[in-house]
Amino acid sequence: MRQAGVLLFLLFAAWHPEAAGQGFGPDTYRTSQQCTGSVTGECTGQGTTQAGLNCEPTANGGRKCTGFLASAVDGTMLDVSLVVPPGTGNPLIVSLHGWGGSKDGQGYIADPLIEDGFAVLRYSARGFGASWGQVNLSDIHIELGDLRSMIGQVVDRADFGLNPGAVGIIGVSYGGGQTWLSLLQPTFTSPNGAKVVIRTVVPIVPWTDLLYSLTPNGRPVFSLRPAGSPKLSVLNALYFAGLREPTPERPYPNYPDYLTEWQAWINANEPNDIDPVYRQIIDGLAGYRSIWWQWQFWVNAAANAVPVFQVQGLPDDLFPLPEARRMLLGLGIIAPGYPIASYFGDIGHPRASNKDGEREYMLRLVRDWFAWYLRGTGTAPALVIRAAITRPREQPFDPADVITVASYDQLATRTARKNFAGSAVLANPLTDPVSGVCWDPLLMEVWPTVVCPPPEPVVVEGSLGVFTVPVAELTTRSSLLIAGQPLVRLRATTSGPRVQLDVRLIDVAPDGTKRLITRGTFIVEHIGGADVAIPTYGNLWEAPRDHLLRLEISNVDSPYIKPSLIPSVTLITRVRLDVPVRE
Repeated sequence: MRQAGVLLFLLFAAWHPEAAGQGFGPDTYRTSQQCTGSVTGECTGQGTTQAGLNCEPTANGGRKCTGFLASAVDGTMLDVSLVVPPGTGNPLIVSLHGWGGSKDGQGYIADPLIEDGFAVLRYSARGFGASWGQVNLSDIHIELGDLRSMIGQVVDRADFGLNPGAVGIIGVSYGGGQTWLSLLQPTFTSPNGAKVVIRTVVPIVPWTDLLYSLTPNGRPVFSLRPAGSPKLSVLNALYFAGLREPTPERPYPNYPDYLTEWQAWINANEPNDIDPVYRQIIDGLAGYRSIWWQWQFWVNAAANAVPVFQVQGLPDDLFPLPEARRMLLGLGIIAPGYPIASYFGDIGHPRASNKDGEREYMLRLVRDWFAWYLRGTGTAPALVIRAAITRPREQPFDPADVITVASYDQLATRTARKNFAGSAVLANPLTDPVSGVCWDPLLMEVWPTVVCPPPEPVVVEGSLGVFTVPVAELTTRSSLLIAGQPLVRLRATTSGPRVQLDVRLIDVAPDGTKRLITRGTFIVEHIGGADVAIPTYGNLWEAPRDHLLRLEISNVDSPYIKPSLIPSVTLITRVRLDVPVRE
């Protein structure tokens, strides 16, 4: 066993050297006894909200139970809904909602699972919905304790007839990050001594490294250094969307003081890993809220492989493809043959389309997955990657667009390469007010067809480098199927100690219509010359032969990415585009 542990460490260190031996500062979180903004400092709901579930019969002979249960973490009252089918020994699925949501969200997921005869538990995360307490960003000490407490309490009810040895977790976005984190302790004991076993998990459009997803630095595996650039428009939208003001009944904000401080600091300052507040952000987001940085998960992965079906959005600009890819590749090294399957499609956060047909297709896979791993019925799901070609928003989903491969490296069959002549000089903070606004994912969600129409806007000199290549130059076929993460290579010669490089890859039709394929951000911390490789988020995109690929390189992708506050002048030369292609 000791030799196996040493080998595991060496394998992991080769793939993920920062996590192997990486230390983090203390966690930042608040229990309800530390609740800020309340006169009493107490926001558990104890004495105000009665604990207990009230049950009513359902048409199929089961029950639907609603009410509040007190978390074993600190007594916080959480708003709970449980649907129990008739009979005993039923598997339990826990459905976790997204940021700012509640137990009543994600009915499109819960309802089909209830139809399939599973018991389904939903509860509002602390600080959201009707639950008490304050939000802690899926912290492993707080929200993960809530999850285990809710499961433990309902499996201990003999009249519910639940099987504690057959539990599944599914969560979307905020709940998806928590779903991954549940694998830190997939087996635990209920209050009455039952052995609870999480048999499988389904994270849908989640994060796996919250630090990278919110503040990308262009290094998807190594997010700690250098400090990345915040996704400012998305971060602020999420912050205000989840904010709940104090009321006479609950005289406290649902955000703890540290979360408010983090948000204010990110808005006002240049990210760096020296400032104590940003150091706290790095430690909190990576060290205690991201499965990627949990050394114990990787130790357990080889010995206790809990099957995972992950769903990630290809055009998702909040939690994009790298969130899934890093786990696929990491598990492939640390635990070859790990039971993981993936679906990549046009779903998730903006800019994703979330077409009804694709959502139904994905949910069919989820239902079959749970049927097999919780009941042993149906056919064993193939441990493959399914990826759907991203079509224009107005075009319906077609299952024929789904490609199935055995591994990620089979998604692309070759790399198309273009070396561009010429150069560009980028001057920060000189900005082109049109180029970034056109492609902000929130604005594209509201105005998907009118934000950036032709004709071509005038490029502000020193703000944007533009390089184009005809699709016909990259393929002999009728179209070019981009499959994965295009890579932009260049030489950056800069006067600034910290330079943000933003790239956008755009499909331009003959009539001038432009569609964003993918984007990426990279931080350069090197005065002088440096060879840079900028990975994009990726996509599965078909560009017709008569179109152009337009590569934009800038210091600014605002308001989506917060621009650097540090002045600089950067000469961009030797630009090359590497495009993974499937033929």
